[in-house]
Amino acid sequence: MNIKHHPTDQTLMDYAGGSLSQAMELLVATHMTVCPHCRGKVSGFETMAGAALETTNTMEMADHSLDHVMAMLERDTANENIVPEEVVTPRKIAVGESITGSAITAIPRPLAELLPVGVTSLEDIPWKTLAPGVKHFQLKSIESKGTVRLMKIAPGVSIPDHGHHGHEMTLLIKGSYIDEIGRFRAGDVADLDDDIDHQPIADTAEECICLIATDAPMRFNRLLPKLLQPFFGI
Repeated sequence: MNIKHHPTDQTLMDYAGGSLSQAMELLVATHMTVCPHCRGKVSGFETMAGAALETTNTMEMADHSLDHVMAMLERDTANENIVPEEVVTPRKIAVGESITGSAITAIPRPLAELLPVGVTSLEDIPWKTLAPGVKHFQLKSIESKGTVRLMKIAPGVSIPDHGHHGHEMTLLIKGSYIDEIGRFRAGDVADLDDDIDHQPIADTAEECICLIATDAPMRFNRLLPKLLQPFFGI
């Protein structure tokens, strides 16, 4: 798969550190299922973070080694009958097994695990019409700020010109689209902030299916989409 557009390094670092919303984590994990480049980057960021933490702990121990050990012993003695609290680790949606090839031929596992029971292919998804030539399916089980949804765009159809009130990420699963930024194909990610306005259009004879995660509503630039926005929750 010839992936040309990836999440930014900042997004990948936030994923490695567990600070992304669950909606954004889902998209990044789904992308990494098909992108060895980003899997390698995240692995490197995790290694760097671990090394930095170990260095910090070593320096603190060297500066106060005796006091630190004595404090630990006193605390353990005083609390020997208290059950320790469970350590909370950063939440992260698991990356699925690597999918290789020129196209995403199966629904990647991170996404598949959040689809309704019985949905095993893109054709099984209970799409709802959003506008002529545009259908969507919102994932209800995501518990986080913002929304995440699948969108299907018919060939030659465009999404209304819009910007963003926050962070928006789009992962192409099938087909392609073109906008002011460039051309995006299966596996590519558009990682956009509130400075970007664009109008994606499905540019081949194949329908375009993408996974979209946002942490705030879109900012439409034309009147009709603005009026309809409350009814569709986008």
